[in-house]
Formats: sequence, C-alpha cells, structure tokens
Amino acid sequence: MIQKMREMAPMLMIVILVAFVGGTLFLDWGMNVMGQGSSVELGRIDGEKITIERFDRLVNMERLRLQDMSRDRDIPPEHFRMIPGQVWEQEVSRILLDRVIKRMRLETTDQVVFEYLKRNPIPGLDTASAFQTDGAFDTTKYIQWLNTPQTYTRYPWMVDVERQVSNQIMPAQKLEALLKAGAFNSPTETVFEHRQRNDRATFEYFKVPSREFRGNISDDRITEKMINDYYAANRNHFQQEEQVDLYFLRLAKTPTARDLEINREALMDIKKRIESGEMTFETAAEYESDDEGTSQNGGSLGWFERGRMVREFDEAAFTLEPGVISDPIKTTFGYHIIKVEERGEPDDSTGEFHSVRARHILIKDNPSNETLDALSDKADEIRRVVAERGFVEAAKEFPTTMFDSTGFFNRGDIVPKIGYLSGAGVFAFGRRQGGVSEPLENQNAIYVLGVRERVGKGIAPLSFVRGRIVEALKDTLAMEEARTHAQKTLERIKGGATLADIRDSDEILIAGLAENQAVSAYIPQIGFASRTAAVALSLPEGAVSSLIAETDGYSVVRVVSRGEPSEFDPTTPQARQLAEMTGNMARQTAHGEWFRSLRNNAKIVNNVDRFYLD
Repeated sequence: MIQKMREMAPMLMIVILVAFVGGTLFLDWGMNVMGQGSSVELGRIDGEKITIERFDRLVNMERLRLQDMSRDRDIPPEHFRMIPGQVWEQEVSRILLDRVIKRMRLETTDQVVFEYLKRNPIPGLDTASAFQTDGAFDTTKYIQWLNTPQTYTRYPWMVDVERQVSNQIMPAQKLEALLKAGAFNSPTETVFEHRQRNDRATFEYFKVPSREFRGNISDDRITEKMINDYYAANRNHFQQEEQVDLYFLRLAKTPTARDLEINREALMDIKKRIESGEMTFETAAEYESDDEGTSQNGGSLGWFERGRMVREFDEAAFTLEPGVISDPIKTTFGYHIIKVEERGEPDDSTGEFHSVRARHILIKDNPSNETLDALSDKADEIRRVVAERGFVEAAKEFPTTMFDSTGFFNRGDIVPKIGYLSGAGVFAFGRRQGGVSEPLENQNAIYVLGVRERVGKGIAPLSFVRGRIVEALKDTLAMEEARTHAQKTLERIKGGATLADIRDSDEILIAGLAENQAVSAYIPQIGFASRTAAVALSLPEGAVSSLIAETDGYSVVRVVSRGEPSEFDPTTPQARQLAEMTGNMARQTAHGEWFRSLRNNAKIVNNVDRFYLD
C-alpha cells in the first residue's frame, strides 16, 4: 500500500493544497499585477498585511481546483475573473475567525482531530485505488493508513492537514456551536409563524401598477428645477469609483464558407473512421465532439420526442435506421453526425415513430486557424489606422467592423457590450492609461480599444447622472399617478362597487379574489407574503383597507370573510416541527448576524480589483 501511496503522492499533494489553505504551489496564470514585486501589499485585514505573493498563490490554487473539477470542459473566462474576489472573502473569514478562536482559546485534542479525519476522508483519497475494495471506498483501509506512524513521515503534508483541522476546522465548528447554542426562539415567535401559515381569509384585491403610467410620462414633464432639486437632495447616492467609457472596433471571428466545409469534411472523416472500426462512436464523441454537455457520455442524447430538436436535426434523427450513422447535418449549432440506437413504439394509425434514443457528434461553426490568422493581421492594420487617424476614420476605412463605445463602467466590471476581455481592465485602469490598445480577443471577436472619456472617483457631476435622475423622476411621477387612480378606485369600492363592476370598467386595474388565503401564500400578480395579504389578514370581515403602498404601485383590499383563528397546540407533532424549524432559523440567523457584525467592525483595506484587473 505504501508503494501505491508514493505513486499517488503528487496527485494527493495537489488535492490537499487546493483543499486546505497553505502550501507553496505557484503556477503562471498571467496575474495582472502590472509588474509589481512579490512584497507588494494587496490589502490589510484588521491590520494584517496580505502580500501579493501569498494571495496570488491562493488564487492560482483555486483556479487549478476549478480546472480540475471541470476536467476537459471549457471554463468561461469570467469564472476565472471572479476567483480573486472569492479568495479575498475566504481570507477575510479565515483571519477574522482565527483571531476570535485564539482569543477564546478554542482548543481541541488529538483524539478529536483523529475522529474528524476518520469521518471526513481527505478529498481524493476516497477514489484512490489503494483504499478501494471491490470498487468501493474501504473505511478499514483508510483508518489503518491514518493509524500508521510512517504515514506522517512519508507524507509530511498530512501534518499540515492535521494542523488545519486542529487549529481552524474544529475550533470553527466549536465557535459556531457556541453561537447557535445561545440563540433560541420564543413561544411567541413560533405562534406568530403558525398564524402566518394557518390564519386565513377570503378577500378581494385591487392593484394599480405604476408601470401602466410610466410610458405616458414624457421628458418635457421633467423640469430643470426637478432635476436640480433631486440631485441636491441625493448627492450621496451618486458617489462613484473611477469610471471609463471606451471606444472599440470589433472584428468578429466569423467562419468562412471554406471553414464550414473543412468542418464538414472533418466530420465525414470521423464517420469513416468509426465505420471502419478504428474507433467507436462513443470514443469519437468523447474526444472530437464540441458538445460539452454530451461528449463525456459518448455523445448520448438519451430518449427524445419528435419536435424537441431543431428542425434539421429532428428530420434526420427520425428518418435514420437504428445503427446507421448519418452524413453531416447542418444546424444553427454547426455540423452533426447522428447515430440512432433505438426507436420507441410506432403510432398505430400512421406508423410513425415519436421517440428515439440517439447519440451525436458536433463540430461547431468555428473559424479555422487560417481565418484567425487573417483576422489577426487585419486587427493589426486597424490598430495602425486608429493610432494614426483615430477611431472614426478607422471605422470608415473598415466598414465591416463594428464601431461603438462601451458606456461607463467601474474597475473590475465585465466590459459592457463586450463581455469578458482579457487585458481590457489593464488598458482602461492600469498605470499606463490612454492611447490605443493592442488587439485584444475573446472567444467571439478581436477588439481595438481607446479611452473615450474618464470620470474620477467622487460624487458624479450632474451631467453624468442626469439620465438616471430623469428616469427616477419618471418613476416617482408614475407612482403619483398610480396613487391618484387607486384613490378613485378606493372611493368606488367604498361606494359599493363590486369586483365585477371594477374589472369590467377599468383596464389598468389588476383585480381578483383570493380565497382562503394565508399571509405567506401566493396571490396572482401580487406575489408571495405580500403587504396586501398581511393587511387583509389584519382587518375584520367586511372591512375595506386604505391605500396600501407597494414598491410598484398601490393596492386596496376588501375582506369578504375571515376564518376562525387557528388554534396552536404546542404538544402536537406539527407544532414541535414548526418550533424546531423556527429555532433552526434563529440559530442560523444568530451565526450569520454575528459574523456580519464581526466583519463590519473590522478594518479592511481591499485592493484586489486594482491588481486583478482582468
């Protein structure tokens, strides 16, 4: 077994280093730190300095873990972009919790650590052959390995694992248990939750949505005085970080007719290799198909009914004989070859089959390397023209390219109208700002960027937020008109108008009857646990409410009937279950609120977005 463990050690080291904080693994993932040295300070967490060297090591380990989980599937670049922020939050939690654990001296014993490792096998070991018996994880072998003293000298990383469990994992669990033990729910809270679920009423509801008036409010109703007053009263709402608006020229990575023909020919070659017995359809799908959702399952689509797939695919699949491989079929996704494995029962009257079980291999409509090289050369030429004569002239000279601007965006945002684009953040917010970017590319296109306008950190000028203010004022006017309309409706209801009368004469109004409704239930076009339902359940039978302000309009309710107040018997199984549920909610809330308070009171300096710009 020890020899097998030696063979597994490199793989296990990676798993351990990814699963537990620490280690020294460092991979070159192209960190965007603008040439900074390893001792540069990335940020501080309650006075503790976080260096770029250590932080980037953690980021790279997390990227490695993500890649390992995804196996051979493509990972969207934006997922990698999110990792530095996620790692920063993990570091904040770790450091703050470590300090609390040390202050409270939440120690643990070696026996408790051993029991934890017994119950929680290290990631990767549960699938290692050395711990398998008849294809299943053998706990006895694993415990025997943990009990062997040589394990900890042959595999020093196991000492780090024990230290992690002893110093962080187990104390953190103790801390959570202590926090939750101090939280409880009162009988009153349980009774309240019971009534929210069980007290019921039947009521008519009438809602005037503000959206019905929004489109009727023209720009000329918004005066300069209204805009200036709104800006003066809400200046703090317009605090902003540095923002940039970029020009861009976009050169789409569109495949040529020749590229599509090459893809078709490639699929024909794959088909011939399968039919010759050189490979199976399943193996070809695993290694050649661009359909990430089915390639790992040998291209299997399972059973599907007629009409479920796109037309061209559907027609081919339902005309193929079982076992026959189709010629390449063109759809909006690319070229496919299809193999039907089984048909369902035919229709008695028409003889048509309405379901099949099939596999496919897809080659997407991607441009060839030759086409990409030509696009790259063209992008270089576009950049040269932009540098010499500007974006407007370049757009005229290359009319097939898309010329636009992104609109303003913040440091760390995905670039509007472009999406994730490696290098765009460094160009827009890096130290060397301005000029024209080198051609930058993502999966869909090649871009040349330039700074159109830059707005500094602080309160945005009125000219910059004017459009937002106009839209906010239109929302306010729409709500005022909704209130006026709802007030007229309320007067009609108090005057004796029926639900049918109002429905027939008012197209704007949303109206209906909620029968035997609890507060927490759903009302069509009103929503779950709404203020409207809460008001209705608080009124006596026959009462009409005043106007109820919602976020998107005003409502009125008229109570038709009230059910008897539900009796709460704390001795019933249902009541005990509800008490346990509300207690769990209280404990979870207590733990979450405690940590939020801890984090809010900590002094945190976060410069992640200044270093990881893409």
